[in-house]
Amino acid sequence: MIQPVLKDEDFLADVRAANQDNDDLRLWWLGQSGFLVQFQRKHLLLDPYLSDSLTKKYAATDKSHVRMTERVVDPARLDFIDVVTSSHNHTDHLDAETLDPLLKINPRLQMIVAAANRDFVATRLRVDPSFPIGLPDGASAAVVPFRFTAVPAAHEELTPETVGFVVECGPWSIYHSGDTMLYGGMAELGRAIAAIRH
Repeated sequence: MIQPVLKDEDFLADVRAANQDNDDLRLWWLGQSGFLVQFQRKHLLLDPYLSDSLTKKYAATDKSHVRMTERVVDPARLDFIDVVTSSHNHTDHLDAETLDPLLKINPRLQMIVAAANRDFVATRLRVDPSFPIGLPDGASAAVVPFRFTAVPAAHEELTPETVGFVVECGPWSIYHSGDTMLYGGMAELGRAIAAIRH
């Protein structure tokens, strides 16, 4: 299991120390497919999985779901999050044991998901279906200072329930693929995204 360089209070201290009002982008890997992005004192979580819910769920089966990285931080300590994404409905990208405490401690939190997943997300998190901002492929939405555009992702195959996100903030762009394989047209998509920013 990968051990994080910083975790718990050391991780939170690093995030606090970096929190400045400038155009620098800061990024922390949270393990699995999760990242924390900090820009202009705002904070974005990309597909966080900060529990052991899958390990517990599959403990008595032959399908081991042990985390590849030790958990960096308890999600209940992240009381500064502005927006969170879920690229698709698998638990390591849409984990109620991570998202429930985040929603509780961040009452103004906004959530970006694939449009096809809004009802599923609402059911899993026990929230109003209007809460998640659903984006179909190619659509965009802003949660200032971040602008999200949903792009296709092939988790085995291309489906409306599986997306990646291009996140723009100031001069920066981030591509978070969720879980995707290479698919026809992916390179062209990348070139088109790069051209928009230049």
